[in-house]
Amino acid sequence: MIKNRFNACVNRRQSSVSVAGVRIALGLGLAICGINNGVAQVDLAASDDAPGLMVSGIPAWRIVPSISTDLTYTDNVRLVSSGKQSDLVTRLGPGIRVEGRGGHVTGSFDFRWQQYAYLNDSQRNNQQKLLNANGKLELIDQWLFIDGRGSISQQPISVFGTQNVNNDLANANRTETSTYQWSPYIQGRLWSAVDYTLRYTGSRTKSAQGELSAGSGNNSRAWSGRLAGDTTLSSLSWSIDLQRQQQDRSTARNTESKRIAGSLQYRIDPQVRLNATLGRESDNFGSTQSQSRMVPGFGVEWAPTERTNITLNKEKRSFGDSYKADFKHRTALTAWHLSQSKNINTPSDQLLNTGLNSAFDLLNLQLASTIPDPMTRAQQANLLLQQSGISPNAQAFGTLVTSRIYISRRREASFILTGATNIVTLSANRSDNQSLGTGGVIADDFSLSPDIQQTGFTASWAHKLTPDTAITLNGLRSRNTGSTANLETRLNSLSLLLTTKLGVQTSATVGLRRTHSSADSATANSYDEQALTGSLLVTF
Repeated sequence: MIKNRFNACVNRRQSSVSVAGVRIALGLGLAICGINNGVAQVDLAASDDAPGLMVSGIPAWRIVPSISTDLTYTDNVRLVSSGKQSDLVTRLGPGIRVEGRGGHVTGSFDFRWQQYAYLNDSQRNNQQKLLNANGKLELIDQWLFIDGRGSISQQPISVFGTQNVNNDLANANRTETSTYQWSPYIQGRLWSAVDYTLRYTGSRTKSAQGELSAGSGNNSRAWSGRLAGDTTLSSLSWSIDLQRQQQDRSTARNTESKRIAGSLQYRIDPQVRLNATLGRESDNFGSTQSQSRMVPGFGVEWAPTERTNITLNKEKRSFGDSYKADFKHRTALTAWHLSQSKNINTPSDQLLNTGLNSAFDLLNLQLASTIPDPMTRAQQANLLLQQSGISPNAQAFGTLVTSRIYISRRREASFILTGATNIVTLSANRSDNQSLGTGGVIADDFSLSPDIQQTGFTASWAHKLTPDTAITLNGLRSRNTGSTANLETRLNSLSLLLTTKLGVQTSATVGLRRTHSSADSATANSYDEQALTGSLLVTF
């Protein structure tokens, strides 16, 4: 009987593999369908062969090319305390956004190429790229999948160097960082009782300057497996997890970690679930020799209503207790998010997870009740923020550009209020980072201080003057501090924007900006800067 089941499974896999290539081609083809009124649409009705391609008449795929241009007049283009120089900076930025969900393909791709030109000094002219992409492709029905993510952003080379809020000014303490992650995996069910998952995850992180610029940057390879099932008690379930991860660094020794853990989950009632974990892990983060230890842990998840979720997980690790406490709540007009965590951070974790607790995340959470479909909800959240002049992924402080693995303690609180004519966002963040192990041959921020503290606060208030016009006040305050003397940078920025629609696919913004930076560091400048800005965005 077991042999017959195995043969039947193999036959199904072989027949599925025969169409896997067709599905790859279909997934790519969906992204390049014809453009209709500036938005590429896949007008395929849902069917047995292509389920879910249409949701309430909304096109499965949208392709939105765009071009934007900015003019910025600044009184301090070099960000210096004395000898200020004014300049007129022009930015030209073509871009494309692709997002949607087909029968076997889901994802979004947002890429912008930006050219900066300086009127008084063409030697400062530069190009910058921005990318935020993620996707999922189902190659074999309900068995073989591939996840992918990608990010390109501008980050400070050092948090103790000169800081700024925009990428249009001449700051040598800025570099382009990129992270790509790919993850093929299989999942299924054995003997109608046990769920299994086997996953490989690879990532590459690199920067144009700084500690991640040497060689191939930082490369990570990880294997993970999971078995999970129920017991004779309907409220009790179990799982076993195995993980192995390797970090290959161009400027320092490689690291490796292994882990095996078993968990029991018990659901007290539909709203409360408890879990207990016991396992063993080993790593060579702190020394060249791998250290092994037991890992006990526990957790609880409580969802008192469909609008509220509270989770708490804690484990005893080699560096102390790792934990994560998370609270999310939404109402018709608000969304709240509070979190506190302590864990090990890797370069890809830091760069792929920028913008957490952002205005987009909060608005996306708040709209969950009125717009259940995730893709439609994300599109609406981005549109509302764009019309209001609020940055969807504003960061209070930059990430740490390092190949080191380090311990990060984070506290985050964020809030959004939306009304008929107003949107208010608030976000406060604090990150305490501690180096784990040795650094590479190229100095990074942990070479200056083994402990780095970052705190920041962002706020926005957008008020609609008319259905097509809004005035927005944005504020930012950040501080980076080292444990050694003379390592501190502070940044305060305030901007006032007027955003209006000039046509169905055209919008314009004019604004004023004031920035003040103070530094107690030999590698950073204290400065004041005022700027007048104007921008035009056209989508096709």
